[in-house]
Amino acid sequence: MNFVRAHLSKIMFVAILLGAEISAGCSNQVSGSNSNPVPDTWYGHNVQTIFNQHCGGGGCHINSSAYGVNLSSYKNVMNSYSSEYNAKVVIAGNASSSPLYDKILSRPAHGYRMPYGRSPLSSAMIDTIRVWINRGAKNQ
Repeated sequence: MNFVRAHLSKIMFVAILLGAEISAGCSNQVSGSNSNPVPDTWYGHNVQTIFNQHCGGGGCHINSSAYGVNLSSYKNVMNSYSSEYNAKVVIAGNASSSPLYDKILSRPAHGYRMPYGRSPLSSAMIDTIRVWINRGAKNQ
């Protein structure tokens, strides 16, 4: 008992430091739809890579514009206007209102889930796109 009393302040100090360390380590993360932390999202490294790998088959949205959507570059993405939704495909800061995000979910409001005729994007890829849009859809 004397040991605990003698070291109680040290124990509390360490506990406070550990709590602050854990909290600081999570400050740059956003909880995803599956409650897994999503790290900082960079357009060119993360988002464009997803588009390049999953959205260009059959001349769909890479170097082509299907239904008004061209995902070949940041500029093309941000200037894309979906004829199906009658809206810009990305509403910066609001993934839930962005047709681009809606189309990669299992049950989009219009038409079929994208990529059409292929396996759905993984939860991590969907979360990456959601976080990128919600953080302002910046080109960085």
